[in-house]
Amino acid sequence: MSLDLLLFLAIVLTILLKNWKSTTPTPSSTKSPCIRCGMLTSLRCSSCHEAYYCSPEHITADWKNHKVVCRPGFEALLFPVDAAAPVLVKIPYTSKVDTDGLEPTPYHDLDSATLRRFLHGLEMKYVSRIGSHGHLLERPLVVMYGSDFRVDNSPLNQCIAGITGGRMGIPWAGNVLVLRQKGRLYYETYESASMEDASAMAKFFEEYQDFVPYEFSD
Repeated sequence: MSLDLLLFLAIVLTILLKNWKSTTPTPSSTKSPCIRCGMLTSLRCSSCHEAYYCSPEHITADWKNHKVVCRPGFEALLFPVDAAAPVLVKIPYTSKVDTDGLEPTPYHDLDSATLRRFLHGLEMKYVSRIGSHGHLLERPLVVMYGSDFRVDNSPLNQCIAGITGGRMGIPWAGNVLVLRQKGRLYYETYESASMEDASAMAKFFEEYQDFVPYEFSD
């Protein structure tokens, strides 16, 4: 058996094990009724983060029904075009493996229908440090925005205008989504963002101008 085939099988096995483990409830900071018995619980499905269960036994008992609607998703930081503060929204994804290159490469296929709800077209930028001279971020941020927002008459983003005090490097318009990068830069693998990322993004929105490079790191 070739080394490439062994590597591919190892990657597939890792993804399958990760999906299997996602049936285990994961703690949440809030409490909601267990789907099976109604008891308040802070445990929820670690795949979709939406269904609450009081015990592993109840998530197992409900899996036949829940698997129909269960989809893993990242929490993206949304800077809404018409609101004063950023919020977290769910972006479903599917774990896949690209086999077209020199070696199999896992990636996250973000749900296109969900992205279209927020963005018109899709462009990305990567932010690896706070501001142009600040310290490196533990996880680079992936900024997603409408590809034609400068020319499609999208309204000015009120959230970004607010958090920068109107000092935007460029007139950001339309919604903006942010995820954390997982693994190597420019690979389509992500992690959930958090409200803590808002301060780094505020600095980015204030300083970024067209054709001004940002420093990246692996």
